[in-house]
Amino acid sequence: MDNKLGSPLWRAMKKNAVFYAFLVPAFVTIILFNYRPMVGVIMAFQDFNVRDGLFGSPWAGFKHFADFMTNREFYGALQNTLLLNLYMIVVGFPMPIIFALMLNEIGNAAFKRTTQTITYLPHFISWVVIAGMVYRMLDRDTGSVMALLKIFNNNEFVPLLADGKYFRPLLVTLNIWKELGWNSIIYLAAIAGLDPQLYEAAKVDGAGRWKRLLHITLPGMAPTIFLLLILNIGTLVTGGHFDAVFNMKNPYIIGNASVIEYYVYIRGITKQEFSYATAVSLTQSVVAFMLVFGSNALSRKFRGEGAF
Repeated sequence: MDNKLGSPLWRAMKKNAVFYAFLVPAFVTIILFNYRPMVGVIMAFQDFNVRDGLFGSPWAGFKHFADFMTNREFYGALQNTLLLNLYMIVVGFPMPIIFALMLNEIGNAAFKRTTQTITYLPHFISWVVIAGMVYRMLDRDTGSVMALLKIFNNNEFVPLLADGKYFRPLLVTLNIWKELGWNSIIYLAAIAGLDPQLYEAAKVDGAGRWKRLLHITLPGMAPTIFLLLILNIGTLVTGGHFDAVFNMKNPYIIGNASVIEYYVYIRGITKQEFSYATAVSLTQSVVAFMLVFGSNALSRKFRGEGAF
C-alpha cells in the first residue's frame, strides 16, 4: 500500500489535486448518462413490456435481430443512410479543410475574423429554424430561391421539396453551409500549431504560396485530417442526421429521407416496439465500432500511425 501511495501517478494526483477535482463532474456525468443507460441494451434480447419491466420481460434471444434483417423497410433506411453519409464524407469532409486553407491565406486580420464569425454562426441555428427557412425560400409561389430557379429554368417549377432525388443533394448542401465554419476550427488550430520557421525557411529557398501549402501546411495538417477521417468513417451507418431528416421530411420525399435513426424513432417511439428498435440501434453501434477500428487498423498498416 505504501508503495502505491508513493507511485509517480499518486504523487502527480496529490500535487495536482485541484485539477483532478475538475474531472469529477465530467466523470460522474459520463457514468450516469453514457454507461448507466447501456444496461438497457438487454431489451434487444427481450420481448420488452412496460408492465414486467427491464428485468422481468420474457427473453427472446436474437428474434428481433432476425426480424429487422428480413425487413425491407430497414434495408431502405440502411441504403438512404449509407448514401447520405457517403455523400457527406466525399463532398462535405474536404470542404472545411479547403476553407481553413483559404482562411489561412487571408492577410487582412479584420476580414479574416469577420469571415470566421459569419461562417461559425449557422452551427448554432436549430434544424427546426433551418427547415422553416428552406420551406419558405423554396415555396412554389412565394419562395425567393424558387423564383430564381424559375428564371434559370425557363419558368419551369423545380420540385426540390417534392421529389426524393433532390433530397440528398439538398441536405448535404445545407449541412455543409451549417457546419463549414465550425468544422474548420480544428484545422485552423492544426495550422496555427505549425512552426513559423518552416515557412520562413521555405520563403528563403524561393518557395511560393502554393509550394508552401503543398509541402508544409498540408503535411502538417495530415495527422488531424486522418484522425477526423477515421472517426467520420464510423458515421457511415449512423451519421447523426435525425434532426435534419425529422424537420425536412414530407410525404413526397420520405422514401429517400428515412435514415436508420428516423426508422428507429418510428418503430421504437411511435409504434412502441422497444425491443425491435433497441436491436437495430445496438447493431448500428456495433457496426460503427467495427468501422472505426477497421479504418484505424488500415491507417496503421499503410501510414504507420492511427487515431489510437
